[in-house]
Amino acid sequence: MRHVSLAAFIALVTSGFGGGPAFAAPFAPAMIPEKVEAVGHLDVDALRKTQLFTAAGGQGALDAALDAALAEAPAELRPLARSLTRTVRGISFWRDTAHGALYVETTDGRGLAQLLPKLPAKPAQAIGGLPVYTMGDSDKRGYFAALGDTLVLADSVESLERSIHVLRDKAPNLAGSSKLPSASRQGVFVFVTIGDDALGAIQKSAHSKVLQLAIRSLVVDVGESAGMVTATARAEMGSADALQKAKSIVDGLRTLASLSDDAAARVLLDGVTITTNGLALEVVAKLPAAEIVKTIRAKQ
Repeated sequence: MRHVSLAAFIALVTSGFGGGPAFAAPFAPAMIPEKVEAVGHLDVDALRKTQLFTAAGGQGALDAALDAALAEAPAELRPLARSLTRTVRGISFWRDTAHGALYVETTDGRGLAQLLPKLPAKPAQAIGGLPVYTMGDSDKRGYFAALGDTLVLADSVESLERSIHVLRDKAPNLAGSSKLPSASRQGVFVFVTIGDDALGAIQKSAHSKVLQLAIRSLVVDVGESAGMVTATARAEMGSADALQKAKSIVDGLRTLASLSDDAAARVLLDGVTITTNGLALEVVAKLPAAEIVKTIRAKQ
């Protein structure tokens, strides 16, 4: 039996998205523990319906990627990976200062529960009566469990336990947190950063002058609807001075970009709006999906 790390296992189960019934799996803050640094969500149901998904090769391209990923995987992992890629609805993750977890929502909780005991994993101490499994070595050990139709993977027992308690509605969740921006979105992909440590790391490593300013929260949302792709970035600034500086920087960058001879850049700029509300700076970019499809196909 070959060794497989938690990171490789996650890559396998999330490397492709199969067909199957279309459900709604938008970002759900109630699934996430209250005190986290960052959280993200990919609505696979919504992704399947986009023009961009089709243009990128759709199911055929993702099946090929999965086959390549499974080629070197232990045989015991393949049934679960293929099952998840057929039934996955949404993928969420959360991260605190040191640890985190990833959720894979599916349409087949029964099949999930049947497949987990067949993995090359060892049983661990149950949490609230729920079977728990572990994989990896002492340096990189992962823990996972199936709760209904959701597979929960974590890099520590504590992270797994926090996730299970929240999913069972027995612990405070992010939906009740005052730090979650009220303007969190419901796009295909959502990323929210609200923790001081994560924001501090962004400010230290960012090349963008805007991100180097005092920020209380950052929300990025990307979605496609009615033939339009909309990307929204909303930063809650720490002060009115920071907000004014941020807006001035973004306005200046937009002015410089407008001088470009690139036709595609001008089309993008025409769909960009910059607004402020209280201490929040919001940049919204809208572009016809057909235009992005042309770019994708030109590079294939």
